[in-house]
Amino acid sequence: MEATMTYVIGIVGIVVLMLSWALVQSLWKKTFSENISDEDVLAERRSCGNCGCGKVCKKEKPV
Repeated sequence: MEATMTYVIGIVGIVVLMLSWALVQSLWKKTFSENISDEDVLAERRSCGNCGCGKVCKKEKPV
């Protein structure tokens, strides 16, 4: 019984983490909808300089 409960807690924990990440992605997409072109909405912010401006980062020059 204890081993089963351990597996159930692990599986439920993973599902909760996945749903939480989906919520973060959804809220991020709403916040920065005009600047997103990728399905992974956080991928666009990889090179962000964390200036807090909330816009597309001008720190990197386009190639």
